[in-house]
Amino acid sequence: MYTRIKNKVKQIGKKILGIEQPKEIISEESSGRVKSTVLAKRLLEYDVISFDIFDTLILRTLSKPTDVFMFVGEKLGILNYTTMRRDMEWKLRREKEAKIGSREVTFEEIYEEMEKYCGVDAQKGMEAEFQAELDFCIANPYMKEVFDLLKNYGKTIIIVSDMYFSKQWMEKLLSSCGYEGYDQLFISCEYGFGKRSGKLYQKISEEYLNGRSVIHVGDNPAVDVEMAQKQGWKAEFYQDIHTRGKKYRPSLMSACIGSAYRATVNIKMHSGAFDSEEEKALPYQYGYINGGILILGYVEWIHRQAKQQHMDKILFIARDGWIMKQVYDKLYDDIPSEYVYLSRNAALKLTCDYNRYDLLRQFVERRIDSEKPYTFREILISMELEHLMPSLEGNGIYGETLLDTKEKVQEVKELLLSKWDQIRNAYQSSKEAFRQYMEPILAGCSHVAAVDTGWRGTCPASLKYMIETMWKKDCKVTGMMMGSCKYKWNNTIPLLRDGSIKTYLFSPEYNDHLARFHYNKNLIHNTCIEFITSAPHPSVKNFARSEDGNYEIRFEEPEQENYRTTELIHQGVLDFVEDYKKYYGDMDMMWNIPALDAYWPIRFAMEKRFLAVIKKAFGDYVYNKYVGGLEGKRDMDTFLDMCRKEGV
Repeated sequence: MYTRIKNKVKQIGKKILGIEQPKEIISEESSGRVKSTVLAKRLLEYDVISFDIFDTLILRTLSKPTDVFMFVGEKLGILNYTTMRRDMEWKLRREKEAKIGSREVTFEEIYEEMEKYCGVDAQKGMEAEFQAELDFCIANPYMKEVFDLLKNYGKTIIIVSDMYFSKQWMEKLLSSCGYEGYDQLFISCEYGFGKRSGKLYQKISEEYLNGRSVIHVGDNPAVDVEMAQKQGWKAEFYQDIHTRGKKYRPSLMSACIGSAYRATVNIKMHSGAFDSEEEKALPYQYGYINGGILILGYVEWIHRQAKQQHMDKILFIARDGWIMKQVYDKLYDDIPSEYVYLSRNAALKLTCDYNRYDLLRQFVERRIDSEKPYTFREILISMELEHLMPSLEGNGIYGETLLDTKEKVQEVKELLLSKWDQIRNAYQSSKEAFRQYMEPILAGCSHVAAVDTGWRGTCPASLKYMIETMWKKDCKVTGMMMGSCKYKWNNTIPLLRDGSIKTYLFSPEYNDHLARFHYNKNLIHNTCIEFITSAPHPSVKNFARSEDGNYEIRFEEPEQENYRTTELIHQGVLDFVEDYKKYYGDMDMMWNIPALDAYWPIRFAMEKRFLAVIKKAFGDYVYNKYVGGLEGKRDMDTFLDMCRKEGV
C-alpha cells in the first residue's frame, strides 16, 4: 500500500511540475500543413478570402500574447507590469459587458485605465506597447506565401480581427509585416462587436459582400471556424503553432527565454513554411529543437566570461568545439577563437606524468570490460608503445597475453610503471610536436579559455598544465565546460573552487539537481549531448614529428557512418541560432540564457516518452567504446546497443 501511494504521489508531482507527460511521443514533429500552393488553390475558388490576423497572418516571436507586456514593463521600468496590464484590460471588458453587453475595448481605453489605476503615463505606455508589438510581430511565412499568391491572382482579400488596436494601429502593424494590397480591414473594437458573437461576420455580409462567396481563414476553432460557418461563410482552420507544438515543448523554462525558445521552434516546426526533406529529418530537428538553445546559451556564456576576464583568445577543443566555434563565429568577432585539435587520449599521452593514473586507467584498466579481451600487444599498440615490446616482455607477460582478469591488468600496470622512463621518452617527440602546433595559436596571448563539453575536465586541465607548467609560458588558461563530472565524485572540485575550470550547466557544487538527473543515466545522457557536440572528422590520436621537422596530427579511425547525421544536427543548430538572431538580435534580455533554460529542452528530450523518437533518430549511430589506435573497428557499438546494455 505504501509503495502504491508513494508511486502515485511521484506521478502527480511529475505532472504538476511538467516533468513528464503520460503519452509517449512516437514520431517526429511535423507541421501537418498542406503546401502553401495547395491551400492557395483551394481558396481561389471563392470571390473573397478573409484572413484573421494574430496567429494566422501574423505570428509573435513569443509563445503567449501577454508576454509582450514583460518587455513593455522593462522598457518603462515598472515592476509587475504584466499583471497590471492584463488586469486593467479584463476589468474594463467586464465593466463594458455589464454596461452595454459588449466586451469590446480600445487600446486607448485600456491605457486610460492604466493611467488612472496604475499611474502609467498613457501616451508613453501606448507607444511602448505598440513598439513592442512591432518588435515581436513577424509575417507568418506560410500565410505570407498564400496571401501573395492570392494577391498575384487578383483575388479580393479582406482582413477581419477581434482586437483592441484600432484600424490605424493595425494598418501600421500589417504594413510592418509586409501585408499590403488587401481590400478592407475590419476590426472589432471599431464596431463594438466582434467575430465571437457572430455580429461582425453579419455586418460584413450585409454591407460588403453583396452576395459574393467568401471563405475565412483563422486559428480559433470557435471564433474563426464555427461562428463563421454559422453566419453562412466557409471556413479554413489553421491551428495555431503553439497548440500544435505544446506537447513537444518543455513548460518549466523561465518566462522570458522560455517564451522566445518556444516561439522560435514552433514557428519552424509548425507554421508550415519549413517542410523540406532536410528539415523533416530527425537529426536536423534534434539539432534545431534541442541543440540550438544549448549551444547558443553555452557560447554566449563563454563570450561573456571571456569579456569579463579580458581574455585574448578562446580555444575550442576538438571534437566537441567544432559546432561551438561555428556558432561563436556567427555571433562574435571581438575576441578571436581557434579550433584546437586534441582529444582525451592524446592529452593523457602528452601529459603522461601529470595524468599517469588516468593514462593507465584509460588504456589498461578499462580494457578488461571489452567483450573481446585485449592482448598485451594490443594495449601497447593503443598506447603507441608497440616499439617498446621487446624491452617490456617477460615475467609471464608477453605480446599475446590476454588481459582478461584484474590480476593480469595489475601485473601489466606494474610492468609499465617499472619502465616509466622509457614510456616518458617515447612520448617526448609527440610533446614537442604538440608544442610546435600550439606556439602560433598562443602567440601574443596572456589569458585564454580552453573550451570543452565536459565531463572530467581532462583536456582543459591538460592544456592548462602544459601551457602554464610544462612550457612555463606567461599565459593563463581557464577551462570552460558545459558540465563537470559525476556529482558523487569530487575530481573537479579543486579546479572549480580556484577558478581554473568554470562550468555553465552544472557541477558538483552548482545546479546539483541537474547533475543528479544527468548522471542518473550518465552514459545515455552524455551521449544525447555528444550527438550535438561531435564533429565530422575522426578523433585525434596524437601528434608526431614528420620527416621535414613539422608537426603532424594523427587521427583515429573515422566514424564515417555518422558524418551525415552530424552534419544534419549541426545544420539544425546553426539554423536555430540564425533564426534566434533574426528575431531577437538587439534585445539584451534575450541573450543571457540561464543554464536551466539551455539544458531544459534536451533534458525534456531525455524523458522516457521521447525514447522511441531518439532511438529512431540515432539507433544506428556508431561509436568506438575504446578509442585508442587499434587497426579496424573492433570495439564499435551502436546507440541501440548502448540502450539495451543500459536497460533503457
